[in-house]
Amino acid sequence: MRRVVDGALRGSAPVIFGGPGTGKTTLVEAAAERLREQGVDVVVHEHPDDDDQPRDVAGAVCLRTGGIALHRALVRARAERSLDGRPLQRVPLVPLLRRDLRAWTAAAGYSFSEPELELAFRLSGGHAFVFAAFLEACRFTRQPAALETRVAKSCEELFARVDRELAHPELAPLWDWIAKAGSASVEEMRRRIGATKPALDRLVISGPVSRTLGAKAEIAASCELYLRHSR
Repeated sequence: MRRVVDGALRGSAPVIFGGPGTGKTTLVEAAAERLREQGVDVVVHEHPDDDDQPRDVAGAVCLRTGGIALHRALVRARAERSLDGRPLQRVPLVPLLRRDLRAWTAAAGYSFSEPELELAFRLSGGHAFVFAAFLEACRFTRQPAALETRVAKSCEELFARVDRELAHPELAPLWDWIAKAGSASVEEMRRRIGATKPALDRLVISGPVSRTLGAKAEIAASCELYLRHSR
């Protein structure tokens, strides 16, 4: 949220990218509220999954959310593309880390053992919607098999939306490859299947894929419940 707020205050046009259920709405509403507290006139535009046409906004700061279609369109328009006369600021949402899930669990009033937290991380892969469904399921049961069944049922509509994103000709071969491999370095995916950086960015934005940055950037198919669904 700080990145979005600071970018808007510096004169950028933030666009929060994420696949289905990754928390775009929660983030953009929180950022908009923070800006309004500072006296900034803010407009929020939420683009549906298949919307690739950002609309101009005059006289106000516009915070936008979008999916893979919008990301693809803005990449085609080149990085120097501006929105509302402001330089474009891309803010991709990616799966949460274990420490994020631990903090979320505590804030929700749950006390998880390490095995329970590990189960939640393994099933969700850090995907915000799937983890929220896991917490909701914990209201009814803490038995692992029953939890998995309840969470999977809650995620059926979400997974159908992810299916549609990953069926795109650009992403389908990348997803098929990483789903079979489990994990790989970015360099290996580029070498083995010719994956480009923009395509890998969109693969990660899709939701069931995580990426570790650093000296050895790696990508992994991380959401076990989605992997089971897609097989």
